[in-house]
Amino acid sequence: MDTEQIAFSLISLAGDSFSELVAALQCAKSGQKEEMEQKLAEADRLMNEAHRAQTELMVKETRGEKQEFSVLLIHAQDTLMNTILASTLIREMIDMYFQLKEEK
Repeated sequence: MDTEQIAFSLISLAGDSFSELVAALQCAKSGQKEEMEQKLAEADRLMNEAHRAQTELMVKETRGEKQEFSVLLIHAQDTLMNTILASTLIREMIDMYFQLKEEK
């Protein structure tokens, strides 16, 4: 894959992962624990695939294949980074939500 294809892949995969994370949070709020776990697993699968695409870029660069400055690639990296952060926060929110339910 060329750099542009990898960037689009990162954006798509990270965006889809983010959507699954938000859906998992909604499932948690409505008490659908099994569906929530499926959404989290799918979010992880998509995130892992995005990491593989990102790794492909890094491997290319370590082999001397320098990347041109690309706003698209910056956006892709930003999207991935934000999804990783969202994953951490949403998982904490889900844990807190279930702890509050248990305390009631």
